[in-house]
Amino acid sequence: MTDDEKAKQRFMLLQLARLSGIIMAGLGVLIISGRLVDNPPLGYALFVVGAIEFFVLPIILAKRWKSPRP
Repeated sequence: MTDDEKAKQRFMLLQLARLSGIIMAGLGVLIISGRLVDNPPLGYALFVVGAIEFFVLPIILAKRWKSPRP
């Protein structure tokens, strides 16, 4: 696997992590509002996990993949 292929794969993984975080947070908002299920604690949990997945997970992955300084 070339460096370009690795970079493309990692970029796609970062974008999928962000997308799944947005979807999870959106479902949490819909559950909190009572449009899907009448279980607000579940909605709050989904919202928080989705927000963490959107904001924190890409940073952790990028730091993990970062090349060491020469």
